[in-house]
Amino acid sequence: MSDSLSKGTWVASNERRYKVLEEIGSGGQGNVYLVESEGMKYALKWYNKTSSTVEQYRGIELLVDKGAPSEKFIWPLVIVEGESKDNFGYVMPLIDTKRYTKLTHYFGGEIKVKRYEYLIDACIKIAHGYNELHLSGLCYRDISFGNLFVDFSTGDILICDNDNVTIDNLIGTDQIWGTQGFMAPEVVRGEKAPSTQTDLFSLSVVLFRMLHLQHPLQGKREYEIEIVDYDALVDLYGKNPVFIYDPIDETNRPVKGKKDIADGYWQIMPSFIKERFTEAFTVGLNDPNHRVRESIWIRDLLMLKASLMYCYQCGAQLFYDRHRLNRQDNCPHCNTKVSVLPPRLRINDRIVMLNHDTVLSAAEVDDTRLMDYEAPYMKVEIHPRHPEIWGIKNLSDDVWRYTTKDGTEKEVVKDGVIPMREGQEIVFGRFEGQIRMGVKLK
Repeated sequence: MSDSLSKGTWVASNERRYKVLEEIGSGGQGNVYLVESEGMKYALKWYNKTSSTVEQYRGIELLVDKGAPSEKFIWPLVIVEGESKDNFGYVMPLIDTKRYTKLTHYFGGEIKVKRYEYLIDACIKIAHGYNELHLSGLCYRDISFGNLFVDFSTGDILICDNDNVTIDNLIGTDQIWGTQGFMAPEVVRGEKAPSTQTDLFSLSVVLFRMLHLQHPLQGKREYEIEIVDYDALVDLYGKNPVFIYDPIDETNRPVKGKKDIADGYWQIMPSFIKERFTEAFTVGLNDPNHRVRESIWIRDLLMLKASLMYCYQCGAQLFYDRHRLNRQDNCPHCNTKVSVLPPRLRINDRIVMLNHDTVLSAAEVDDTRLMDYEAPYMKVEIHPRHPEIWGIKNLSDDVWRYTTKDGTEKEVVKDGVIPMREGQEIVFGRFEGQIRMGVKLK
């Protein structure tokens, strides 16, 4: 059978046959087809002869046997062959492209994300997906935008091209090393093969670019490259990489008016997320053992989401930063002074914004439930007849307790509401919080 498949061709696994309906994609390793079996449609990746190696076959066989780490992965379901043994492929679930968009389209400007919640949710789920993969003893080897799909209306994600996946720290393979710009410096230099530790670097690049729309290592040094050849890229990403916001080395800052899109986002990010990215691209740039782990990214991204607030002048989304509490910053969208803070909920050392439309997950309020970021826990409720009266609605199964103005202790079960007032203390099951009402900055 040839490298390409014609419409109407049949391929088969040990148990089922699949009919080729049409070609839907192509790449260096082969082509992707829409196929049908027993009334169900799937995607088929069919390898060309060069890629139809024994090593590739065994790698796919391993993935089929292990099964997908979670529903976030478009995982190989079964290996299929044709009439001859020269080529083979694998069947996988079909991506709903009406709902999910390849992340490359977001960076190409084709997708406009109007609300940060969905973008941050996508970042959280990408980090969680790779965490699930790594916990299963596997590494991805080629984390990049081309392998990620996002539903920008919900923040849901899909991780595809999972034939890149292999056993962590596998020695002796030269199949997949990564995509330029995403590979860890030691991989670029040819010193190490891809592993969980190199995946962590690639993940940090993806997260930075999603939130800042610029590569963390592409500043002045990249802009001044006259000939972008192999040696130049190895120097930029491998031998002499410098974070564009390195606190000490300023040689690779964004170029004003030329390559500076990150500046507009960096200036509004809270200090804690800036510090985390700085850690990822300074210490983590050179020391694989000190890279930011997925759970830390998830925790910080949840804090970032809980920091969202609004400019009361133009309605644009901003981020609360406790380090700038008493300073009036200008809104980057309308350039007026941000002079009003919304109500806030203090839980231990964390501050959570309570905007008119805030809905918080269990993970955002309870740091012992880090992966419960899709479980709704509370929301801000505004009185339907008295819009000046705000409350917190219990969306959880926990029983909350609070003390009223007259000293009466009350319990609040699911769907109950606690009116907001300054200094109100609330016991949320296993943890406590205190309300701070909205204030005007001086």
